[in-house]
Amino acid sequence: MRTEHELAEALRNAANGVPVPADLERGVADRRRRRTRRRHGSLLAAAGVVAVVLGGTAVVRGGHVPPSADPVASAAAGAPDVDDDVAPARADQVPRARDVWPEAVATFPKKAADGFRYRPVTALGPTEILLTAEGSFEKAGRLEVYDTRTRASRVLATMTPRGKGYYPQDFEVGRDYIAWYGTTPNNGRKWADFWVVSRQGGEPIRVGEVTGDLALVDRIGVTGDHIVWSPRSGGVYRMPITGGEPEKIEVSDGLWLDSWPWARDVRGDSFTDEKWRNANQTLLVDLENGTRRTISPPPGVTGLRCSTEWCLGTSGEKALSMRIDGTDVRELTGYSNTMEIHGGRFAEVGAGLPAIYDLATGKVGGIGAVSADGRGGGWGHGISSSPTQVFYWNAQAVEAKETCGPMPERKSKDLFEEGPAPSPGATVCMTETVEPGDENEVLNLAAVPPAG
Repeated sequence: MRTEHELAEALRNAANGVPVPADLERGVADRRRRRTRRRHGSLLAAAGVVAVVLGGTAVVRGGHVPPSADPVASAAAGAPDVDDDVAPARADQVPRARDVWPEAVATFPKKAADGFRYRPVTALGPTEILLTAEGSFEKAGRLEVYDTRTRASRVLATMTPRGKGYYPQDFEVGRDYIAWYGTTPNNGRKWADFWVVSRQGGEPIRVGEVTGDLALVDRIGVTGDHIVWSPRSGGVYRMPITGGEPEKIEVSDGLWLDSWPWARDVRGDSFTDEKWRNANQTLLVDLENGTRRTISPPPGVTGLRCSTEWCLGTSGEKALSMRIDGTDVRELTGYSNTMEIHGGRFAEVGAGLPAIYDLATGKVGGIGAVSADGRGGGWGHGISSSPTQVFYWNAQAVEAKETCGPMPERKSKDLFEEGPAPSPGATVCMTETVEPGDENEVLNLAAVPPAG
């Protein structure tokens, strides 16, 4: 699955040496209806960057974003401004997350014993990570819990097969239940069904289904007795876990679910729409008790997103953070692809290399696999509906592999839609990132010590 979110992050990663496939943008358009969050670098790098050799000239198709400064530079007080043309720092010169937060970084296997591939969702606690186990690409067959302390996993629930073209989407952890929804995105139908399972495990419960605009889910949540969600059109709805009709929650007009019980006045899935991508959040509402917090974005800031304590936005080409009351405004060197706050106080930032920035302490930890030459590789984040608390990458150093061969006619047409096609016999070379080993490394934000 390739999403618009992945397209932007792929272009950002290009500055880090992660290749961008030539067909990425076309793949985004073809698969726009699917919203599942997926791996960044490794998925994209596997497809590779294409170099077409025409009479000795290599034409490279792919994206590139000029590198800017290492985010660590702005973490220290009084750090000087760095010219955007300076080459990005080597990954092995940036403090790694495992060194900054040793208690929060561990490893987990890429696959279960039966060959199902693991994909992180989010943290269940300081030592437990919720995983999906996929029997085929994006087809979650089980929910499992992996304990990073004991290095053991247990099955929480087995997903009920729903037929060809059905995909479970956007898992969300609540106090008593874990929720998700399913869609059939490739048939053009506006339809979704909702599921929950106890956090202790057991048989999944099918809560119900919706059609029309209510099935175009933006984000979901779960309480002790209801599944809750926002459609992309706005408002927050709920449906009893015991079954029943959907109803709109009072005072949710003009709001979208953030992370239950909080709602805000901007959409969660906003990347595909420039209006919402650049819109500033100005309100945060507790749907349980009615508390309303008004937010005042600083001048010139766009894309502002806030948790209960911190906000993150864009000022020019850089990320800017502040407390929700407007104090402690800081400009961070680098950018943030999502502007979302993870775990209440963490931001995903990048300036040639990916990193996690602790807004409360100023600490920065590099994430992502490292190649033999010290450059960064791919990384991923959990696929929870609200901002995840886990980031992961290949545990071993990644390797670059290049293969060349005759260009298929179809690839030629795809690459040269707006210009003359290459002559017969042209060579196409594919560079891919190989991720050796059986384990991924994972940063669990729930295990990071509380701020000072």
